[in-house]
Amino acid sequence: MIPAMTKRNYDLSYASAVTASAGGLGIITPPSIPLVIFGISALGLRPPPEAISMHGPFSSVSISKLFIAGVIPGCIVAGSLLVMNYIISKKKNYKGMEDGWNKSLVWVSVRRGFWSILAPVLILGGIYAGFFTPTESAVVAIFYTLFIGIFVHRELNFKKIFFSLRTTTWLSGRVLLILFAATVFGRLLVEQRIPAMLAESIISWTDNIYIIWTILILFLLFVGMFMETLAAIMILVPVLLPITYMLGIDPTHVGIVVICTLSVGFITPPLGENIFVASGIGGATVEQIVMKSLPFVLILVSAIFIIAFFPGLALWLPELMGY
Repeated sequence: MIPAMTKRNYDLSYASAVTASAGGLGIITPPSIPLVIFGISALGLRPPPEAISMHGPFSSVSISKLFIAGVIPGCIVAGSLLVMNYIISKKKNYKGMEDGWNKSLVWVSVRRGFWSILAPVLILGGIYAGFFTPTESAVVAIFYTLFIGIFVHRELNFKKIFFSLRTTTWLSGRVLLILFAATVFGRLLVEQRIPAMLAESIISWTDNIYIIWTILILFLLFVGMFMETLAAIMILVPVLLPITYMLGIDPTHVGIVVICTLSVGFITPPLGENIFVASGIGGATVEQIVMKSLPFVLILVSAIFIIAFFPGLALWLPELMGY
């Protein structure tokens, strides 16, 4: 997308910043691996008895519910990026496509990629319709992808399949090692009542939910700057979730805010994976992309505060669908 934008007279660093900023949407909207990891990390964490006595029973956390809850916040985050992009493009006089759409080319591309486009429809449709769980959908996706890759597109061979298996094994092994350590760490924290004591200290300082959300969001923004997303989720969930239980915040709402906030870390240095990838692809320097990304960081943070302050934005759709 960066060469396509520069071809239409977009500034190279701005084109890279737009692409890098939009890349974080993938972990907010389903099917999102970080949402799955949050759901797994939250499964063993039950509300403390004192939290139930103070706020009543809490709704359970499920991966399907997190997927559904991420739809509207994902649209809000995407909309905020679109608004900022529109404002900057109008100011800089970026025009985009002036020669119109080539309908025949679009139709040929859709027809050629139909079976690939069908994969996420099959996965999400099966989860939402209740035909299989998110875990089972992974198996369905694997067999569907293998069938299409081998027999329809005829692009997959034994060498490519072996490379995919090797890469997947490395990624899964890394996540499982972190998950093992994070689970032990979380159990230790809960047994020592450290999250409960932190929650009590926060409540004793202020009981204003908006101030508490502000503290949590700023903390997560700081963590996202230095820590890889999956590792941050697995390490922080055992600490944050018991605290938010004590404050009476719905755990699904917490999950969406946590994922949305950590997504900003993709475009904030020093880690900022998307910035380095965009720099490597487009050729603009990291410093240039960082400067052009600042307006998008500000609008993203504003959208996160809206999602945090209005829990119905995340919880309305799951409630409508019976969760």
